[in-house]
Amino acid sequence: MEQDPLKSAWQGINPNAKSNTELQRMLKEGAHPLLKGIRKQMIIETAAYIVFLCMYYNAFDGDRKPLAVNILLVAAMLLALGHNIINYQFTKRRIQGVNLQQSLNGQLSQMKIHATVSIASRVLMAACLLVFFTAVINFNTSKYWLLVGVIAAYILQMTLLSRIWLGRIRQMKDTISGLFA
Repeated sequence: MEQDPLKSAWQGINPNAKSNTELQRMLKEGAHPLLKGIRKQMIIETAAYIVFLCMYYNAFDGDRKPLAVNILLVAAMLLALGHNIINYQFTKRRIQGVNLQQSLNGQLSQMKIHATVSIASRVLMAACLLVFFTAVINFNTSKYWLLVGVIAAYILQMTLLSRIWLGRIRQMKDTISGLFA
């Protein structure tokens, strides 16, 4: 009778044999399902940002708004594009380190930084969009209430995004502590 149940389970696994060509194909960037999804999202968002930037001047009266507000809007869109590219690069980067624990701890540190940048860039982009769309509005009571509603909805979105990132970070911490406890 085997003393170690983990060893027994490991020895009982019947792995699917993969050829070297299959393994090489799995390592390529284009074949990775997570990277495919991120790349598809990045392409769609990039196209949407470019279309928005091409038409905002006429469609959203950019010509009637101050130059500084137009620059803020373009900067916000460029920030969003830059964030998408950085997110893709972060996701496709291989974990590096001397050993598994060091590698995972390094990945956790990078994940914390990426989460902070992700949330901060979304807040900054929203602020720039809000400034652009409210730059020449003459506010009355109903418009102020509408503005409060938009800000409240956005705060809710940022709260949910923060919780998602905190959940991912907590899951990574639990995994690391479970592996090396």
